[in-house]
Amino acid sequence: MRAMPHEMREHPSDDAEVLSIAAPLTGRKLSFTVESVDAAVPVARREVAAQLRVWGVPPVSELYDTALLAVSELVTNSVQHAADSSPTAKVAVSMDGTHLTVAVHDRHPLLPQPVHTPHPDGSGGWGLRLIAALATEAGGTTSVPPDADGRGKTVLVRLPLPALRSASASSLVAPSPAEPRPVEAPAAEPDAPRAAVPARF
Repeated sequence: MRAMPHEMREHPSDDAEVLSIAAPLTGRKLSFTVESVDAAVPVARREVAAQLRVWGVPPVSELYDTALLAVSELVTNSVQHAADSSPTAKVAVSMDGTHLTVAVHDRHPLLPQPVHTPHPDGSGGWGLRLIAALATEAGGTTSVPPDADGRGKTVLVRLPLPALRSASASSLVAPSPAEPRPVEAPAAEPDAPRAAVPARF
């Protein structure tokens, strides 16, 4: 199964609302569509992981781990709870100068809420609570804005970037070139006429 990338649009249709909410029209962004099937979860995770590495997010950082966990949990929720009315889910990730944003959109009207105990039928329930707790601990936020027509929603996770800047600043700043050493003219032979030394550029 392959993710289906699509173009960011300034005026998206209702079923692409995740794009206008999650990603600014400028800056780093990735968006793609997956089918609402179990195989979509590892596909979405691989796509986002590869893009984060391209953007310079260290694979051993809390930011990297939390973003991938958010993708896995949010796509899993769409697959498990929205597939009947939303055969696809849209995943978007963007990064500006202050935040990394992960968003997953589906066309199911139910707005998920974090729960304090797992569902008794074994269908889960911890995922959104875990993501919200991790985002809060990192100084970020979670939200679930509904679509304009009330028939879908986007789950948004915004994570601040200080950890990224401190962990990888040295790799993002190019080293300054070494100062050139001046070229010294050779000493003149004793008692020999001094010849002019041509300038070197």
